[in-house]
Amino acid sequence: MTQPPVPQKPIWAWFVLIFGTVFLTLTAPAGIVLLLVPFFKPDEISFMSSLLTAFMLILPAAALWAVIRSFKTIKAYQLHQREHALLQPKEEPLHGETPVPAKTKKPLWPWVVIAPGAALLISSGPGALMFPIMPLFLAGMSTDSPDTPGYVPALLFFGGYGLMIGYGLLVWRAIRALRTP
Repeated sequence: MTQPPVPQKPIWAWFVLIFGTVFLTLTAPAGIVLLLVPFFKPDEISFMSSLLTAFMLILPAAALWAVIRSFKTIKAYQLHQREHALLQPKEEPLHGETPVPAKTKKPLWPWVVIAPGAALLISSGPGALMFPIMPLFLAGMSTDSPDTPGYVPALLFFGGYGLMIGYGLLVWRAIRALRTP
């Protein structure tokens, strides 16, 4: 009789649950204010404000979906652990033998990649909504000075999005490294 595979500990689910909840808590006031702007200042509605409002609705909705999924994953893992503990017979070690559980070591570098990004995301609070458009905004602001060389906006644009894509790939690889058994 074969036993079902033992699921991994939901470390990533705990990470998403904690930081997603903190993110939702920090962005909720800004989201409410942004959603109420059309009611109090209807003359200031534009394409850009509609775009930012849609982004403000999509990002917390995705975070809420991730938090709910991680909560369900943690609950399923805990339920599996309880059922597994009830089905396992208690075996006593023989004459002073201590059973050594087999553990696989996880690398440290994924946490070195994930932790600073998570700290930056949480410490920025509602300002985290600016991250996707920050290089574009900085490139646009750099053109305000008349003596700015022409390559500066392009450097800010491509450099900023290049750093974001590079960090995103690093985080993706870090998550894959943590999830492999």
